[in-house]
Amino acid sequence: MGNISKAVVAGFAIFSMIFGSANIVFPLIIGKDFSSHYIFAIIGWSIGAVIIPMLGYLGTLIFDGDNKKYMAPLGKYCTFALMILFMTIAGPLGVAARMINIAFGGMHIAAPEMNELIFNLAYCIVTIVLAWNPGKLVQMIGLVFTPLKFGGVAIVVVGALYFGGAFSEIPKSSIPVTTCMYDSMITGFQTADLIAAFVMGSAIFHYLKNSLPANISKKSFIKFSGLTCTVGALSLGLVYIGLTMIGAQYSSSLTGVPNESLFAQIAFLSMGKSALWFVAVVIAVCCLGTNIALLSAFTDFVHLEICKEKFNRRYIFLASGATAFVVSLLGFDQICAILEVVLKRIYPLLIMFVILRLGYYFMKKKYAE
Repeated sequence: MGNISKAVVAGFAIFSMIFGSANIVFPLIIGKDFSSHYIFAIIGWSIGAVIIPMLGYLGTLIFDGDNKKYMAPLGKYCTFALMILFMTIAGPLGVAARMINIAFGGMHIAAPEMNELIFNLAYCIVTIVLAWNPGKLVQMIGLVFTPLKFGGVAIVVVGALYFGGAFSEIPKSSIPVTTCMYDSMITGFQTADLIAAFVMGSAIFHYLKNSLPANISKKSFIKFSGLTCTVGALSLGLVYIGLTMIGAQYSSSLTGVPNESLFAQIAFLSMGKSALWFVAVVIAVCCLGTNIALLSAFTDFVHLEICKEKFNRRYIFLASGATAFVVSLLGFDQICAILEVVLKRIYPLLIMFVILRLGYYFMKKKYAE
C-alpha cells in the first residue's frame, strides 16, 4: 500500500470514527426544520461539523498525537482536567451511549416489538467483542466500516431522492437564511466531533506514523496529515449533503417522528417496508464503528493516565461498555439535552483555542524557515 493510500485509509478512518449517531440524525433535523433553505443549512452545518473538527484532527496530527503537547499552553493540570471532561463527553457517559439509542431507533422502526433493554445490552456486547483486541483498530475501521457506512447511507439517500421525486414539493421556509446558517452551525457543535479529535486523534497519528517511512520529514508528514483530513472532510461533506437534502425533501411527512427514527422513517416512506431492515443494519453499523473507537479511546485514557496501567485494560473496557449501556437507558433526547448544556459552554472556547494553536504553530514555523 503506497504512502498516499495509507493517508487515504486514515482519512476514511476519521470519517468512520466521526460518523455515528448524531451525524445521521442532526443533518436530517436541520433539513426537516429549514426545508427550502437546506443549502444555507448545509453551509452552516459544514462549518460546525466538518471544517472545525478537521482543524482539530489536523492539530492533533501536527502535535504528534500528544494532547499534552497540543494543549501545553493551558498547563498540566488544566489539560488533564479537560481531557477527563472530553473523555466523559465522548465516552460512555455521553456520545457513545447516545449511539446505542440511534441504533435502537432504526431497529425499532423495523421491528416495533423489539425490547430496548435487550437490544442495548446486546449492542454493547457486540461492541466489546469487536474491540477486544485493539491492535488493528484504525485499519479495521478504515477498511471495513467505511465502505459499509458510506455505501449503506448512499444507497438510502439516492433511493430516497429518486423515489421521493427529487425535491419537487419542498415546503417553503419562512426562517431567515442567516438564522438557518447560524442554527445549523450550532447544531453541528452538538455532534461533539471537535472533542472527538482530541479523544481519537492519537489513534490516527500512530497509524500514520507506523505506516509511513520512518525517515519521513516533519514537513512531509504534515502534508500527509492534511491529505488525511481532506479525505475525512470530503467523505463527511458528501454524506451530510445527502442527508440534509432528504430531510428537506420529506420534512412535511416527518412531523411527530422521534429524532432517532428519522432515517428509518424516510427509508420507509420512500422505499417501503422492505427497506427497513437494510436501513436498520446501516444505522447499527454506522454507530458501531464510532462506538468502538470512542470506548477504546476512553478505556486507553483511563488505563494509562488515571490507573497508570495498574488494572487490566480489558476489565476497564468491560466497565466502559457496561456504563454506556446504563446511560443509554436515559434515551436519546435526554442525553442530547445534557450534552447540549455542556457543549454550549466549552465549544466556543475550544474552537478559539484550536484556531490560535494552529495559527501559532504555522506562524512560528514560517519565521523559523
